[in-house]
Amino acid sequence: MKAMAKRSRGISPLIATIILIAITVVGGLLVYSIFTSTSNTMSAKALVSVETVDLVKDTGGNANFNIVIKNAGNKPINTLKVKLASENEATVDLSTLPGGKLQPGQSVAYSAPSLSGSYTVGNSYTVVIKATFEDGSSFVTTAGVMCRYG
Repeated sequence: MKAMAKRSRGISPLIATIILIAITVVGGLLVYSIFTSTSNTMSAKALVSVETVDLVKDTGGNANFNIVIKNAGNKPINTLKVKLASENEATVDLSTLPGGKLQPGQSVAYSAPSLSGSYTVGNSYTVVIKATFEDGSSFVTTAGVMCRYG
């Protein structure tokens, strides 16, 4: 009588190798996907730049203030506020822009005619710009403007 040998069957080494390679590729793609989405989120920039700023005092003693602000970052701006020297903070009207927001790369102009403060020709004054972005973050920057006679 011959002893029956028990033979256990498994998958072939070739199929096992293919399965391991597939698991490795899927794992690598998952890590890549997580890394790229995290790096895109972390590279979002909140940045505002002043393109032009002007403070002109006319012959009647009134001062006119004009500024052009650009969204130099890569996040939309929901609200934009400007404050010149001792004047009250003013909100820049963004409702005329598409979506009511200042999109990245876009510029917006703000004018304040007949300012109440006393400005001296030749003196420099500080302008404070505050931007609040779509994600709730904010950015504050300052610029200087010299009062000129016009």
